[in-house]
Amino acid sequence: MSQRTPPEPRWFHCECHVDERRSGIFDAHSTGEALRWLKATLMMVAISMDEEPYRQARDWIEHGQDEATRDLSQGQPHTLTLKQGTMHATWTVTPVPYLPPPQADTSM
Repeated sequence: MSQRTPPEPRWFHCECHVDERRSGIFDAHSTGEALRWLKATLMMVAISMDEEPYRQARDWIEHGQDEATRDLSQGQPHTLTLKQGTMHATWTVTPVPYLPPPQADTSM
């Protein structure tokens, strides 16, 4: 039995939470648009953090997008978390699966 590739999602739901409070939300229409949002919001938060979480953010931008693209293209969410002391900042991009159009009512 062969594996079927899931259909391309219609959109991607993007969220950023800092200490479990939602600080950003965006609905993207493509993988590229979702990753651009993630990069922009990631750097807005990471620039104010210490050197280690900032370095982790830069490392994801330079090397982590291939994994994110792979996850999203397989219909899986992608999550990235930065920690500084007790603070946690988490970004999640979730593909919204393709939903077929509703069936036309032919009973009329």
